[in-house]
Amino acid sequence: MKKVILLIALSFFVISPSHSLAAQTDRCQPVKAIFNSSVNVKNGVCQMHLTRKEPQVIMMGHALSPEMMDMALSANFQLVGEKAEVVGEFALLEEEVNPVIDALRKGGIDISAVHNHMIGEQPKIYFLHFEAMGNMNDLAKTVKSAVDKVSYQ
Repeated sequence: MKKVILLIALSFFVISPSHSLAAQTDRCQPVKAIFNSSVNVKNGVCQMHLTRKEPQVIMMGHALSPEMMDMALSANFQLVGEKAEVVGEFALLEEEVNPVIDALRKGGIDISAVHNHMIGEQPKIYFLHFEAMGNMNDLAKTVKSAVDKVSYQ
């Protein structure tokens, strides 16, 4: 009898993750709809990542790929109880920093850092980190409004 109960309990845990994966994907629907792009889902986190194609960055006299320079706009969204948390980082040109900060602050998203990762790159790249907790739909719309201030295509 104990073996049967144990097998039933184990089968519940084996079946549950697939149901959980579908639920995780459904949670990311607002982010997917707002960004109109693929959003990766990993361990309950909705990951939006856009690699910038421009500008071409020169480092130590060599043109380096956007992937090498981490030239991206990224945000991770996770449900925490009834609310969602967003944490992200944007690689920006100097003239993009203030418009992006304005867009994020307008939607209640806090700026946690603005700094550079490299020395001597041309053009100068600033990395802006942000975070907030609130309604996932509202947070995604705010991040999208900040993304729209940047030329990433």
